[in-house]
Amino acid sequence: MAKIFDILREELYGLHPRWLLVRVLLFPIPQFVGGRLRVKVLNLFGFRIGVGTSMWGLPKLIGSGKFHQKLTIGSQCLFNVDCFFDLAGPIIIGGHVFIGPEVMLITGGHEIGKPTYRLGPLSPQPILIEEGVWLGARCTILPGITIGRGAVVAAGAVVTKDVAPNTLVGGTPAKLIRDLEGSYVAADLEEILE
Repeated sequence: MAKIFDILREELYGLHPRWLLVRVLLFPIPQFVGGRLRVKVLNLFGFRIGVGTSMWGLPKLIGSGKFHQKLTIGSQCLFNVDCFFDLAGPIIIGGHVFIGPEVMLITGGHEIGKPTYRLGPLSPQPILIEEGVWLGARCTILPGITIGRGAVVAAGAVVTKDVAPNTLVGGTPAKLIRDLEGSYVAADLEEILE
């Protein structure tokens, strides 16, 4: 009997009844329509998303446990379509952030295993995206990364190291392209989420 429960636990790893219900409720709404309605429904189901944030499409979320508690989003953000968030670890997104289409935020890394099976144990690390950031289309942010306030990540970039505030990075792996003029000043994330 224990073996059956182990198999069921493995097979149902990605099943989250709360997330499934959200997806069923929002399924009839086409992309680019009802962006703030999506956020209101997510908030009703326990997600922490600030005022004025809009999602043009529902992101794909994966992770274990109560992953709705691992995602925090500030106010006045805009999420384009087909984003992918791996919530093995927490993701914190400040206010006034724009996330382009098909952006991937990956918190779940793995240690390197033995020669017979190189995929080692899961080692999740958080992602922090500070206020005023713009993540370009199809960029990928890897585990443990902080994107500084007012930074821009170019389309298609793969971010493997922290990004300094008010900089433009791009490429694979992402490298500094240039410093940006001005600086972003915003309230603390706690104030944004109120």
